[in-house]
Amino acid sequence: AVDNKIIKFSPMDKVQFIKVKRKPKDNISDSDFTTLIKVLDVTKYYEYRNYVVIQLIMDTGMRLSECLSLTIDDIDVVRKTVFLSAEVTKGKKDRYVFYSNHMSVLLNRWIRYKDSIQPNDLLFPTQRTNGLVTPSNFERNFRGYLKRAKITKNITPHTLRNNFGRRFLLNGGDIFMLSKILGHSSVTVTEKAYLDITTEDIRKSYQRFSPLENMNK
Repeated sequence: AVDNKIIKFSPMDKVQFIKVKRKPKDNISDSDFTTLIKVLDVTKYYEYRNYVVIQLIMDTGMRLSECLSLTIDDIDVVRKTVFLSAEVTKGKKDRYVFYSNHMSVLLNRWIRYKDSIQPNDLLFPTQRTNGLVTPSNFERNFRGYLKRAKITKNITPHTLRNNFGRRFLLNGGDIFMLSKILGHSSVTVTEKAYLDITTEDIRKSYQRFSPLENMNK
């Protein structure tokens, strides 16, 4: 009506819009993570598999669906690199993620074990059907592990991905690089995803990057 010059002022001009407070995501602490992985029984095939998956997501920031779709050929054990093809990524683009020396030991050990039981191309196959583990099945097991560990926080496999990003930034990682690793469509998406970094997180991180502290080392 204002645009059509029927009325001079809009009654909405005086309305104050309520700012929706963003609810912070639950973070998984070092102790939570250690407690979680310790409750898995690695003498059982599927729990050993899930034990490795949980740590791989935490170490690389992959999505659960991407991780469960991996084949042996996607893993470069020399360069400690994982190739994610456009067929399995949310953004429909190829990308690479990287894993640590610690994860390299766990992954190489898993591959040897897996090949002795299920010698097929999948990195994390089911034991009986020799096929893909579905995300819903994994998530159901994951909730069971949380109960077993007596962790009451709202933690999901996606929380592991979020925590990878948070820790990457707080350890001095570049947000542009993080955006590439996570496979976001733009850096803006990454920035919005990590608005939850708390003042306490920033305070702890700052102490490592203070110009004066570093000059006096």
